Amino acid sequence: MPLTVVTSPMDPVRSSLLAGVAATAIFVVLLVVTGSFVGESGLFVLQMLSSLCEIGGPQYCEPGSQTEGALTVAAFLLLFAVAWPLFFAGFTWGLPGSTGVAHGAVFGVVLWSGYVVTVLYGVGLAGVSLSESLPALVAALLAYLGYGGVLGGGYDYLAEHRTLLD
Repeated sequence: MPLTVVTSPMDPVRSSLLAGVAATAIFVVLLVVTGSFVGESGLFVLQMLSSLCEIGGPQYCEPGSQTEGALTVAAFLLLFAVAWPLFFAGFTWGLPGSTGVAHGAVFGVVLWSGYVVTVLYGVGLAGVSLSESLPALVAALLAYLGYGGVLGGGYDYLAEHRTLLD
């Protein structure tokens, strides 16, 4: 008698969280690779999260300290591996496209547009021009598209259903 393994689809929360972990790993790799082509070092998207020390002030966290680094990494992981995937699972059916990858790509563009707003807000304030920021914005777009595609495709695969309402 052959042994059969019965698998059931994961619930939306678990499937989105697991897909979020995979998407975050791809996002990090894409940021490093695309950033190296445009002269950015490391995870340049983390720069917008590195201001967490400013919230509590110097008595809690000095800029450039290990505490700031730990807070930045924790915020990045919570945002990209937990918060965004859960948000995606909550409204993926409303995104344009007929596949999870397409939904994820649209979601990635939406997230990237938020990143663009933060960069544009800083243009001029830190002595940086838009033309100097443009290569990093394009690199970030590619990374966000990869993040969204993996998130959407992973979610569909793990949940074993389309993200569209039928």
